[in-house]
Amino acid sequence: MIDKREIQLVIEAALSKGGDFAEIYFEEKDELSVKYAQKKVSGITNVSVLGAGIYLLSGIRSVYVYTSDTRFDSLMQTAKRAAFMLDEKKANPIKNLVFHMKNYKSPNQVLCFPSEVHVKDKIEIVKKADMSARNSDRALKSLNVDYFDYDQRKTIVNSEGLYVSDRRITSRLRFTAVVERNGQMLSEWGDYTKPFGFETFTQSDAYMDFAKEFVIDLSQALDGVPMPSSQVPVVLEAGSCGTLWHEACGHMLEATAITENRSDFCDKLGQQVASEKVTLVDDGSIEGLYGSSAIDDEGFKTQKNVLIESGVLKGYLCDRMGARRLNMASTASGRRQGYAYAPTSRMTNTYLAAGTDDDDEIFDSVADGLYVKRLGGGNSGRSFSIAVTEGYLIKNGKIGDRVKGLSINGRGIDVIKKIDRVGKKLVTENGGFCGATSGLCQVTSFQPRMRISSMSVG
Repeated sequence: MIDKREIQLVIEAALSKGGDFAEIYFEEKDELSVKYAQKKVSGITNVSVLGAGIYLLSGIRSVYVYTSDTRFDSLMQTAKRAAFMLDEKKANPIKNLVFHMKNYKSPNQVLCFPSEVHVKDKIEIVKKADMSARNSDRALKSLNVDYFDYDQRKTIVNSEGLYVSDRRITSRLRFTAVVERNGQMLSEWGDYTKPFGFETFTQSDAYMDFAKEFVIDLSQALDGVPMPSSQVPVVLEAGSCGTLWHEACGHMLEATAITENRSDFCDKLGQQVASEKVTLVDDGSIEGLYGSSAIDDEGFKTQKNVLIESGVLKGYLCDRMGARRLNMASTASGRRQGYAYAPTSRMTNTYLAAGTDDDDEIFDSVADGLYVKRLGGGNSGRSFSIAVTEGYLIKNGKIGDRVKGLSINGRGIDVIKKIDRVGKKLVTENGGFCGATSGLCQVTSFQPRMRISSMSVG
């Protein structure tokens, strides 16, 4: 990477035609993938990524330009191009810029970096996972297991003197399976993913347990019964059912949605927007979670952000630009997939805080309803729809038949007002990717067991 004096010259060039802020985002990333189809390695891919992006702000105007050439001459050309695009026609000279090196500890401490492990050892893990899945259920007809790891290093410097670096590691197995029984066929994929290195697979057999449970659950789904569209009480299990929060209101609490006036939460700070049982938090600093990191992708130290407290709207998720537009402080929520994306406001680890209700009573008081154990993917906006991956009928407080082909739907701001039970035990989840304007970002969404008094299913 270029030295500090050259960085200063690039920042000066970026501000040569105006602007009040300039940032350089450097990225290096190494990715490995192993494709394992029908008990054979079908491909091994190594990808190295190197690049930088230059971000300019002038009030609430912005320009973002990026390049895969991080040499000094290329960065100077990129900076001048960004300055030309901003074209404020008034230089903003930076005098005596002093960089303040920041060093924040990552909440996800890695013991064995992917680069330290031979690909043969990674293939052995894939074979073990494949065997665990294949031995779990006779209904399995087809199985692919893909291995991924990546090692991303980033450095962020800006015209305020910030100079900070971060390193993020991910290890992941993706299972894609087809099951068949009595003429019925079903396919699904699932990810086992951790924000750690190869110790993910050497210190625990949890990945093999995941492989077994994934196939067994898919097989059991073949026996599901249809459920007619209706309005019923819905109990959502602790853990990954937190996807509800991501889709029902998380995106609508991002500054991007607020500033574009496409959220039901606009102009509602300090108002009751949810049940009093709802305290919603987004926290990118939690140790061991997939959405955690030392800093956001604008260099701010990650932090805990309370969005809704006892039903009252307390704040929004703000990146630097969103904070300017809303006249608020950044919440360390500026995120991006890599150097080819400008940052924007995004969730990290979003969760419903634990409540005071008894977990058993949450079921006992439901005469006729739906129990959702796991949610799948969905879409969001003011209204949302999320697939029910594993769900069961509730009859007189007892779990009944498994259901299939079902989704839960509603308008986010209406649904969260109908939450009448929140359990005491908060359970996390493995996490996954969220795609938006700044690319794919790692997130988790989780909760205690909770109940919605009535909502649309079908």
